[in-house]
Amino acid sequence: MTDKISLIDSKYYYDGELGVTLTKQSTCFAVWAPDAEAVEALIYNDAASPSPCMTLTLAKGENGVWAIDYPDSLEGKFYNLAYTYNGVAREGVDIYAKAVGLNGDRGYIADLKKTDPKGWEDESYVKLESYNDAVIYETHIRDFSSDESSGVEADEKGKYSAFLNGESVTKSGKPTCISHLVDLGVTHIHLLPAFDYEGVDETDPKASYNWGYNPKNYNVPEGGYSADPADPLKRICEFKKMVQALHKKGIGVIMDVVYNHTYESEDSWFEIAYPGYYHRTTEDGRFSNGSGCGNEMASERKMCRKYIIDSVLWWAGEYKIDGFRFDLMALLDIDTLNELAKKLKEINPSVILYGEGWTGGASALEKEKAAFKQNAKLTPSYAYFNDDYRDAIKGETFNKTALGYVSGNFHLRQRILTGLLGNADWARSPEQTINYCEAHDNHTMWDKLMISAPSSHDEDRKKMARLAGALVFLAQGVPFIQAGQEMLRSKPLGDGKYDENSYSSPDSVNSVKWDMLDDNEREAEYFKGLIEFRKAHDLLRLKSVKEVIEAYVIRQSPDGTIALELSNEDETILMLINPIPRAKVFLLPEGEWQVYISDIKAGNTPMATYCEGVFVPPISAMVLIKK
Repeated sequence: MTDKISLIDSKYYYDGELGVTLTKQSTCFAVWAPDAEAVEALIYNDAASPSPCMTLTLAKGENGVWAIDYPDSLEGKFYNLAYTYNGVAREGVDIYAKAVGLNGDRGYIADLKKTDPKGWEDESYVKLESYNDAVIYETHIRDFSSDESSGVEADEKGKYSAFLNGESVTKSGKPTCISHLVDLGVTHIHLLPAFDYEGVDETDPKASYNWGYNPKNYNVPEGGYSADPADPLKRICEFKKMVQALHKKGIGVIMDVVYNHTYESEDSWFEIAYPGYYHRTTEDGRFSNGSGCGNEMASERKMCRKYIIDSVLWWAGEYKIDGFRFDLMALLDIDTLNELAKKLKEINPSVILYGEGWTGGASALEKEKAAFKQNAKLTPSYAYFNDDYRDAIKGETFNKTALGYVSGNFHLRQRILTGLLGNADWARSPEQTINYCEAHDNHTMWDKLMISAPSSHDEDRKKMARLAGALVFLAQGVPFIQAGQEMLRSKPLGDGKYDENSYSSPDSVNSVKWDMLDDNEREAEYFKGLIEFRKAHDLLRLKSVKEVIEAYVIRQSPDGTIALELSNEDETILMLINPIPRAKVFLLPEGEWQVYISDIKAGNTPMATYCEGVFVPPISAMVLIKK
């Protein structure tokens, strides 16, 4: 099989444009299918017509590309492609389709200029000097506004359009959704998959729920978030308006992308287009299943690599996406990712790229070629989720009752210290570490504390949650939080149980409950203050290991605690971390020290001045600056 693939790649690689090219005078179809016996374009008047109104026979040309230049505009028509192999024709959506009909079962021929909102031609990316300058807020589009407490209009709840509402508030008047993000100070919003995916019936989106890691049509926005999923242009325009609204607030948009597998295997559009090419197989010919979802994409094959790069560049160019988070990135090969990064930076030098440095199972891709976090130094443009730091903060993720540093396992001190210094042994620089303790999958921070520290009082658990946030924002690297973490988000199932894998759970579990701001206003304000402080001090956003080595001094501190001093020519910052449930005395270096972060308050305004020594309250961080 490897020899056959190598022959195909060397003989048939095609670097030109594929898919549909539309002008006022013509419609050109170009399809790569070297071994097909025939390829036809089936033209439909609408998304539901049982039979095509026209069938166009494509001619095979060089490099295995089938094409036809139809001498008229087919704008507004739906289409699919029929590929014949071994005398059998199978119909599927064009893998390069840029617009689709309801539930993504037919492509749509569109003039996408008509989907551009007013001022779109002048839309630009959010500038980012360094990955470490980013503050990332992860959310699912539906979760963000579907709850009644969001303050968003009923017809906008769970939709793209909710992101246009910059004035939404809770019943008590607290900012929600976008107004909350602006108030909080985040720089980038990370959207869970928003390409067209399986798992939600677009004829009735509210009837089911899915995170979206089920790729169907990679180059088209998901219809379930649209006010009218049946209108192929509506979802595209709404997506662009969402990006535009976020950019106007100074917030970059990061798209969660899933190029590691397709939802279907034998029946995926890729297998219909060219059986056996786009997916990896094992030696016995079965689908390799490193994703845990039935298959995995063969990114190392030249035309699969081209497809992934073309697709990401499409989102970056057509939709002005500021960054990309790659699901199960270790199923993608290093060469593809590096080539992609180079091309993306030509479009947007400020692009931010990161992903999961692991797989979901055994893969046919050789480990030395894969983007595991252990290979991070070979992909310098990509950051990786620091799951080592995550588990040190809150306890081992896959052991529900395991305690973390903030909840009582003080033996994890060295791992926390390593995380604070951005000194992961796999990272080339602090910019390659995404620091977090909570994301959409696994238990939320609060739920993990409820399970692992059941005998603790709520007030102590709140201290643990605040300390966890401080460890994320005070660490060298890129801070990342899940939506609602700042207000102690929970996903309760009842009977003292909590959902750790809510990918298909209902809105009642997944939605952000914005009225939690009323009960946890102190926590939200604390996170806001952490972000404000981080942004104001370059010492917390160092770009290289050399800078970290030169800036930091590890000072003696009581058992289980941490004292870190960092300085440059402008200032000296002292971090005192006390996870122990009683106050601890820390000796201070010579001079006067002003407190900016304490156990319940954070910000960039000094609160008190100390010299010689200071009591650090139980389960808290204190940050001081030399006066």
